[in-house]
Amino acid sequence: MNYVINCVIRVFLLLIIIQNNALSNEEKLKKILDTMESRYEMISNELGNSYWDLYTNSENVNLNTPKQKFKILLMNDTLNSLIYNWQGKIELIKDGLLAKRVETWYRILQMAKVEYDDEIMQLRNELEHKLKVSNEELFDEESLEHLMIKLAKLRNRKSIELGYDNYVELTFEVNGLGYDWFTNFVDSMYLLTDKDYTKLVNNTKHKKDIETFAYSDFNELFLLFYNSNNPDKVKANNIDMVKETLNNIGFEFDSLPALLIEKQLPAGIGGQGLMINIPNEFKAVITNGLDIHIWMHEMGHGLQGLFCDINYPILEGYEWVPGSGATCFAEGMAETSAYFTRNFEWQVKYTNQDRKLIFEKKQEAKNNSTAFIRYWLYKSMREVEFYLNPDKSYQLIQEELMRKYLLVDNEFKYEPIASMRYVSYPLYLQNYLIADMIACQVHASLENIFGHNYCFNKKVKSYLVKNFYSTGEYYNWKERLEKGTGSKLKIKSYLNHYEINCD
Repeated sequence: MNYVINCVIRVFLLLIIIQNNALSNEEKLKKILDTMESRYEMISNELGNSYWDLYTNSENVNLNTPKQKFKILLMNDTLNSLIYNWQGKIELIKDGLLAKRVETWYRILQMAKVEYDDEIMQLRNELEHKLKVSNEELFDEESLEHLMIKLAKLRNRKSIELGYDNYVELTFEVNGLGYDWFTNFVDSMYLLTDKDYTKLVNNTKHKKDIETFAYSDFNELFLLFYNSNNPDKVKANNIDMVKETLNNIGFEFDSLPALLIEKQLPAGIGGQGLMINIPNEFKAVITNGLDIHIWMHEMGHGLQGLFCDINYPILEGYEWVPGSGATCFAEGMAETSAYFTRNFEWQVKYTNQDRKLIFEKKQEAKNNSTAFIRYWLYKSMREVEFYLNPDKSYQLIQEELMRKYLLVDNEFKYEPIASMRYVSYPLYLQNYLIADMIACQVHASLENIFGHNYCFNKKVKSYLVKNFYSTGEYYNWKERLEKGTGSKLKIKSYLNHYEINCD
C-alpha cells in the first residue's frame, strides 16, 4: 500500500511539473511546495490529535497512521530530488520566503531520513507504547534499556550515512543551535559558574558538617532554587490565573481557540502544549497538581502558534518533524509566558506573600541559581554522552557527569535511559536552560520598555506578537531574539540577573 501511495505522489508531482512548464522555475517551485505543504499541514494536524490522544490516555491512540503518512511524504524521491537540487543553488532564489521554505524543507528531509527509517519508526512506536501511562501493562526495565540502546545505535548509523559524525551532530545542526555553538555554550556556562557553584557546595558541606556531597544534598539546593523562584500560594485556581494574567497584557483568553486540562502524564513530563492547527487550535494537558508556572509555560507554546501569521505551513513551526523550527526558541517563548508569574508586582497581587517575603525568596533563588544551571548542563550532557558512547554503561555516564557538573561524590542518583522524553524528543533538554536565558532577556526588555509594572500593560501583547510570534520560523532564533531585545543571547547578563560572579 505504501509503495502505491508513494508512486501516486511521485506521478502527481511530475504532472504538476509538466503542466506548469511554461512558468518560471521559481513559480514552478512555489506551486509544488504549496501542494506539498498543504499535505504536510494536514498530516501535522492529524499527528497532533494523535499525540493528544496519547497524552490524555484515550483508548484508541493511533500514532502509526499519521507517521506513515509523513514517511510517505518525506521519503518521496521526487520531492527529495527537487529540494536537494534547489538547496544546492539556494543563492539563486530571489524570493526570500521561498528560499527559507526550501532551506526548512531541506533540514526536515535530512532528519526524516533518520526518524522515518522503517526500523527506527518501529522502535519508536514500540517504546512510546510501552512508556505511556498505563495501568494495564508492566514492562521489564532491562528490556526497555536494550531497546533504547538499539534505537540510539540506529540513529547514529543513519546519521553517519548522511555524512555526520553521529546523531548528536545531525540533531544540533538541524535544530538551529549548531553543534559547535552548543559545545562552546556548555563549556562557557560550566566555566562561568564554577567559582560560585563550588562555593555553594563547600558552604553546604560546612553547614551540614559533611565531608562528601551527595546527590540528595544537590537536590536540596535545586529545590531551594525552584521553590524560591516560582510563586507560592496563588490566590485563584490555575486556569483563572492564566486567563487573568494574559488579559492583563492584552490577550483576551476567552477569545482564543485554546483548551487547558489536567491529567497524569508519563514520568518526567510536566505538561504538553500542542498546537494542533496553527494558528487555529491549541490544546494543553498538565500533570495533576503542578503550579501556575507550568500552566503559563504551556500556554506560552499556544501564544506563539496562535499568533503566527506566516501562512506557509512549513514555516509555521509544527513540532512533529525535527528541523521544522528552533526548539530552543519555542521553549524560550513558553518560558517567557511563565516568567510573568515571577514578576515581583505580579506576585504582590496574586500571592499571599508580602513584599518582604517575596524579596527574600528571590534572594534565596539567586543564592542557589548555580544549582539550577548545573542541573540542566548535567541533564543535557548525559543524553549527549549516551549517543556518543552507546556501549558505555549509562549508569557510569551519569556518575561521571554528576561528579563533573554537580560535584556529587557520594550517593549518586541513577535514572533509566528509556524514557518518553528520549524517544519522542531526543536531545531536547538543553532547550530548558536556553529558554530560561531567552525569557530573562525578553523580560528585561519588557521592563525597560514598559516599566516595572509591565505585567499589567496591555501593550505587551503587540510587542510579543510583532517581535516573536507573527513571523513564525521565517527568521532564525538568534535574529528573532536580537530583533525583539536589541541583542543576541547575553550569557553574562543572564548570570548577572542571578548575581553570579562570572568575572
